[in-house]
Amino acid sequence: MSESFGPIARHYDRLMAPVPYDMWMGYFRLLLDRMEAEPETILDVCCGTGAMTERIHQDGFRVAGVDLSPEMIEVARQKAAAQGLGIDYFVADAAEMDLGRRFDAALSFFDSFNYITDPGRLQLALERVAAHLNPGGVFIFDLNTDFAFREKMFDQHDTRKKAAVKYDWKGDYDPERRLIRVEMRFWTDEESFREVHVQRAHPLDEVQQGLEAAGFEDICMFDGYTLDRPHKRSDRVHLACRLAAAP
Repeated sequence: MSESFGPIARHYDRLMAPVPYDMWMGYFRLLLDRMEAEPETILDVCCGTGAMTERIHQDGFRVAGVDLSPEMIEVARQKAAAQGLGIDYFVADAAEMDLGRRFDAALSFFDSFNYITDPGRLQLALERVAAHLNPGGVFIFDLNTDFAFREKMFDQHDTRKKAAVKYDWKGDYDPERRLIRVEMRFWTDEESFREVHVQRAHPLDEVQQGLEAAGFEDICMFDGYTLDRPHKRSDRVHLACRLAAAP
């Protein structure tokens, strides 16, 4: 059994082929407009294999990506080199990253911050994002919710013969600790393997307090991919906030 985002890296883009990345990009732009932000430089935190990063670059922004998984970053670098894209990718833990530069905006899509399961490490990650933003810079990210885990969101499978990457996932949620452990089985024509993924359903009031402590203000929360307020059945929440300007 492998930890998360190891063996799956080389198959990840095929697994995620049905994901509506173009819609995600449109929603990201919508939230930038909502925050009255006009960034030129963007940091994609927990960028994976760079699917969103590439779209941000193609949309005319200068962008860099960072991810904890060397395997995912290696795939992202290979794709960027093959397409001649000027994207810098870094291997680093979001709670420890120090890239030596600042950006006008940062994003982290597809529940990456749920993988930071220790509240103290989550706080460090928020502070490190803040440290990589220019004053007034915007941070946009999303989180899976406790409702999603209780509703067994991770109990999924696709064993169709035509599926490029077949999978069978089973989640075990501990509501007291707000942790879900997901055992994932994958197989392709070439190989089969397993990974374990663990996420935490961070309470939104805890996240807001963490953002404020990290120096963010104008904190907005939305029911996933909408401009509506989160509600008790929201399975994903998007957050947008602004780093306080220097005094």
